[in-house]
Amino acid sequence: KEYTNLKEGNYVFHVRAMDASGGLSEEGKTEFSISPPWYRTLLAYGMYLIAGIICFILFGKFQAKKSFLKAEHERKNSELAAAKDLQNRLLPKVVPSIKGLDIAGFLRTSTEVGGDYYDFFEQADGSLYAMCGDATGHGTPSGMLVSITKAGLIGMPEMEPKEMLRELNRVVKKVDLGILRMSLNIVHIKDNELTLSSAGMPPYYIYRASSKTTEEIMLSGIPLGSFNNVHYDQLKTSFHTGDILVIISDGLPEAPNLAAELFDYTKVQELISKHGNETADGIIKKLMVEADLWLAGKQNPDDITLVVIKHL
Repeated sequence: KEYTNLKEGNYVFHVRAMDASGGLSEEGKTEFSISPPWYRTLLAYGMYLIAGIICFILFGKFQAKKSFLKAEHERKNSELAAAKDLQNRLLPKVVPSIKGLDIAGFLRTSTEVGGDYYDFFEQADGSLYAMCGDATGHGTPSGMLVSITKAGLIGMPEMEPKEMLRELNRVVKKVDLGILRMSLNIVHIKDNELTLSSAGMPPYYIYRASSKTTEEIMLSGIPLGSFNNVHYDQLKTSFHTGDILVIISDGLPEAPNLAAELFDYTKVQELISKHGNETADGIIKKLMVEADLWLAGKQNPDDITLVVIKHL
């Protein structure tokens, strides 16, 4: 007889033999045990318990990290929205309407919202101050620096651009926002003359209608808030009918394509010359078409700001 499918446990096997004449032998017996498979042993159950506890702890940590990342993502989105809102509030709601000038301003934010800024201040004598700036950093901190700069400009009496920068530097340095700095170009436009000054910004570009060429004017000057008692250079130049002034941040010339090549300042200068017959807004549109082709669908990594003023 076969004994199969026995459950685990202790067993005693009894056996007697019978000879040919029917005689029985003494009973023999043997004891044996059947152990459970390894996965049903106490050791295995202990391992299951430990593994379960570990999985529970890891799952808890995973959920906690997931919740933290979600909260962090929501916080960053909230900060990004607040920074964008602040940046938009600091920009002029409308461009000035001044006889003899065609004025346009443009700002496209990056994914992180930079510190770009542009503004216009019309004067009682019909002249105009125009500025384009770029605060270091991103988000709310750079927005605070732009706010301080704009507040300083609003409360400032009429003076030459270099003196405006000198005074703004004093204010920004006194506030002391750590490593944050504000680069700024200021131009005063009066009749047929431009007065230019710069605090660490890219060059000015002036399209000359008479020669149909574009000048690049680079003025030395360190960003606002760098040092005390800073003096800024200044340049006066003519601004005749058909001439165009273009002020930019570094977001356009330093925009990378898919091969990590920069758009470049020379290309900006060439495009201004090419489209010198356009309106101020038309020049901005032409430049941004070229920028989008260069970016090939990618988001610009830094704010792109353009201020264009054409003498009619």
